[in-house]
Parts: sequence; structure tokens; C-alpha cells
Amino acid sequence: MPFKNPNRIWEGHQTLLAKNGIHILEVMDTRALARDQAKEFLFVLGQPLLKGAVQAIINPIAIR
Repeated sequence: MPFKNPNRIWEGHQTLLAKNGIHILEVMDTRALARDQAKEFLFVLGQPLLKGAVQAIINPIAIR
């Protein structure tokens, strides 16, 4: 995603999380779901109540 100012580092976290509330979950460990061959589950992600943050520890849960 190119930004208007080419001299700035990629601002994906600031744009997605801080400005739009979209969590980036690329490091989730889903091996247990794959091992159990889970095809349906309820994904629960408790949002931390931090304003303007670009990083937080979260604890997502898959309920089968």
C-alpha cells in the first residue's frame, strides 16, 4: 500500500489498527485447530481498551 509521503516507513499498523480498529493477526498460532481438523468455530477477540496504540497483547479464543 503506497503512502503519499515516500520518505515514511510503511504505516500499515497505524492505518489499520490505530485509525480503523482493524487488528493484524498474522502471528496467531492455529496449529491446534488444523490438527483437530476444525471446520467451524466461534472466534472471540477481546479488544484492549487502548486509544491510538499500534501494538497490544491480545488473547484470541476459538470455541468449538
